[in-house]
Amino acid sequence: MTYKTYSVRETHSIAAQLASTLQGGETIALVGELGAGKTTFSQGFCAALGVTATVTSPTFAIMNVYEGRFRVVHLDLYRLKSAREIAALGLEEYLGQPDTVALIEWPEAVDGVQWNANVTVRLSATGEGERTIEIIYGNGGDTISAGGEASSEG
Repeated sequence: MTYKTYSVRETHSIAAQLASTLQGGETIALVGELGAGKTTFSQGFCAALGVTATVTSPTFAIMNVYEGRFRVVHLDLYRLKSAREIAALGLEEYLGQPDTVALIEWPEAVDGVQWNANVTVRLSATGEGERTIEIIYGNGGDTISAGGEASSEG
């Protein structure tokens, strides 16, 4: 499904719609260039799950964890260079757990690591305050499928 949004509020609304479909244990890949709206989408997503903390980009922290209806693990892999750095985060404690949902920004950043995301959200800024949001479900359909873990190639 592809959506056009023209405001932060509309982007939050699309994120909230996705969040409302979750059952726990899902991994959501957020794909888009700098400034595409990944953090804005994450803010709407987390708010819909009852997160009351301020949701910020995990660019420098690498991983932020929020509590709401589910625990939300928000990762930004942009600065990581190896599967070993990802392993050091201790994600096995979170990924696939029924009380947790993972949001992964820049999932393609580390060569040799593939994420089995239940949903991929592709964001692109198309104008001043305007975004295109494409939601791609892992099973090729319009619902969430099982999965969510990362695997290292080779």
